Amino acid sequence: MVYGPEQSDRVGIFFDMSNLYFAARDMGIRIDYTRLLEFLVDRRRLHRAYAYIGVGPDDENRGFITWLSRNGFRVKTKPLRRYEDGTTKANLDMELAIDLLTQAPHLDVAIIVSGDGDFARLADAAQALGLRVEVAATPRHASSDLIDVADRFIDLEASARVFVRADLPPRERPTEPGRGWSRPPTPAGVSVAGPPSDAAPAPPEPDRDA
Repeated sequence: MVYGPEQSDRVGIFFDMSNLYFAARDMGIRIDYTRLLEFLVDRRRLHRAYAYIGVGPDDENRGFITWLSRNGFRVKTKPLRRYEDGTTKANLDMELAIDLLTQAPHLDVAIIVSGDGDFARLADAAQALGLRVEVAATPRHASSDLIDVADRFIDLEASARVFVRADLPPRERPTEPGRGWSRPPTPAGVSVAGPPSDAAPAPPEPDRDA
């Protein structure tokens, strides 16, 4: 289905912040979250924007979470868990799905900011409730199943210039960008990073922005 955004549309946006962090790292950019939100809303009526973030025991992202909460985001958090293979992760997929389906009666459009293939079934369920579903991700970090089920795919890499933070130096890109993953393992301590005064996204990296 092909359609153009309508200004009368009521929009709900659901940010998988871990997925977005890895996409930003792969692109070598730092995100201006205010501009990203405006870009995704695209002159429509924002009903609510949710951000799902894992938090570590040291609460590194308190400043970032506070900033999001005061700038148009409803933040949902969950403690990071360390697994036997050494990875650290907070799985908030269920929280995102519940919020999207609960808000469905108040929305015309749901935007899932993630490339995680686990959300393909959620997108299908939302469409069955009458919503149009948009997926915002980078092609390299997006499941083909999720792209195929979406009514509209928003290529964040192609539009990165709209929401990149020009006031900060570029992020060093990884030597081997992710290819065709749904969700990579999260390094120890990673949740996400963002605007001014947020905490570092991972202990080895001293910067303050995704």
